[in-house]
Amino acid sequence: MREKLIEEKKKRIKKWLYIFLLLIIICLIISARILLPRLFVNISLFSLKNVIIEPSNYGSFLREYLSIPEGISLFSIDMAEIYSKLKQIYFVDDCRIEKHLPDTLVIKVKIRSPWVVIVDGNSSAIMDRNGYFLPFDENFNGWIVEGIKIETVGKKSTEKDKVEILKDIEQWYNYYGVGNLFRIDSVSLKDLDKIELKSGDRTIYIYKEEINKQLEVAKKVLYSCGKNNFPFEYIDVRFKEPYVKEKIAENHEQ
Repeated sequence: MREKLIEEKKKRIKKWLYIFLLLIIICLIISARILLPRLFVNISLFSLKNVIIEPSNYGSFLREYLSIPEGISLFSIDMAEIYSKLKQIYFVDDCRIEKHLPDTLVIKVKIRSPWVVIVDGNSSAIMDRNGYFLPFDENFNGWIVEGIKIETVGKKSTEKDKVEILKDIEQWYNYYGVGNLFRIDSVSLKDLDKIELKSGDRTIYIYKEEINKQLEVAKKVLYSCGKNNFPFEYIDVRFKEPYVKEKIAENHEQ
């Protein structure tokens, strides 16, 4: 019995020693994280000498915009502040900032990609897939979309439902390969119960729900029209039974 009590006492002592040792290690780690950067601030070895920005064609602009002081210690750079400033730029989707010891700061920027052209009356703008507006570029070739209000450059569209519907249309249009039979030029979201997908003088009508099923049906109808050499003015797949309006050829009297 006495030996058993002695053994249990030894186990308790070991347990408390392990806990005490663990606390010391944790304190040392915390102290190192706090004190070491302060210790290295004034060491010239860690003075910033290189700022690498990717993609490189934005390097000059971003260096000037960020205005990072030359010779500043790498440990004094506030990465959260740099991130916040970069996110305020309209063409920056996201960014990643890394400190590479001893003297290099690496900034990797994800640039917003143009997606569609938004037309609102006489105004035009480009929008990315997250709904942010970019400056109009006449060289960009994408779907022309009507029915979404244009915001100022760098702002996000307030019409989130329409942006999501547009994403769904693109997703299922690509999934079913509808573009091989009907290449969309423009989309009208003015009436969500009668969305217009246009290709030249041909139109497909869909509504805002079950877009996947409607485009699956549209593909079958398009295939049938092509196989039978049947010209159509529009295909309406909003209902259980799709309707196809035949295109009447115009007669020109001599």
